[in-house]
Amino acid sequence: MCKNLIISKNPQVNWENNYIQFPRLISELDIAGAFTPQVTTDLCDSMSLNKEEICELIGRATETFDKIKEGC
Repeated sequence: MCKNLIISKNPQVNWENNYIQFPRLISELDIAGAFTPQVTTDLCDSMSLNKEEICELIGRATETFDKIKEGC
C-alpha cells in the first residue's frame, strides 16, 4: 500500500487523500474507543462479516496509518 503512496509536504493535499484519511479515521476511532461490542456487532451485521474480520480491518487500518506516520 505505502509503496505507491505519496505523502505531500502540503497538508491540504494530504487532507484530500483518501488513502491517508480513511485509515487515519479508523485508527483514531479505535483509539477513542468507538468500536464498542454493540458497534462491532452492528458492523458485523451491516457488513456481513464476523467479529474477527471486523477486528482484522481495524488492525489493518491502524497498521497502515502507523506506516504512513512513519513516512512509509
